[in-house]
Amino acid sequence: MNRILRLLHFPVLLLIIVSCQRQSPKGILTGVSTGVEEFILREMADKKLPSLSIAIVNGSNKWSAGYGYTDLEGTRRATSETVYRVGSVSKLFTDIGIMQLEESGLLDPDAPVTTYLPDFQPENPFGKEITLRQLMSHRAGLVREPPVGHYFDPTEPDLASTVASLNNTRLVHEPESKIKYSNAGIAVVGRVLEKLQGKPFADYLKTAVLDPLGMYG
Repeated sequence: MNRILRLLHFPVLLLIIVSCQRQSPKGILTGVSTGVEEFILREMADKKLPSLSIAIVNGSNKWSAGYGYTDLEGTRRATSETVYRVGSVSKLFTDIGIMQLEESGLLDPDAPVTTYLPDFQPENPFGKEITLRQLMSHRAGLVREPPVGHYFDPTEPDLASTVASLNNTRLVHEPESKIKYSNAGIAVVGRVLEKLQGKPFADYLKTAVLDPLGMYG
């Protein structure tokens, strides 16, 4: 276990631990949690992480804990109930929403995205259309952050404004030629969901994805 803890990055580690638990005898969580806790504390110190919360479940047995502090002053300790920003996990739910529509025959992920968003016109000197599949897999060649609604934008604009601002940008790479992480790309995907379903992105994902999975509220 200790050797695995040293070699693996944390997100991958959790998946392996949960997988192992399914075939492990009852009560093994005690040993696992000890190893995980040692790993967490070492990684937090090394990466200067302010806080971390974790839960491991093995049938009816569960273990959870919080580490570090949730404020810069170091007065509020993290717990197993601490809520964190969902961040890029939301990209997966956005993609699920798109693939649900594909399964229903309502869109083609390999069609030019302008089929669904005619006004999406970033400068593209390469002569190759951008598709939804490229946007979802970070292969569209878009900039990482949109001018409006970027990662540090405090104004919280709607998706329409965010996507419109990309018309003032130029593709960094030819579509399909390279993988380049892009928050801008997934914003375009979310806007497609809004346009096709005629409702705000968050409302649609709640109804179509989160509620059926019991993940809302």
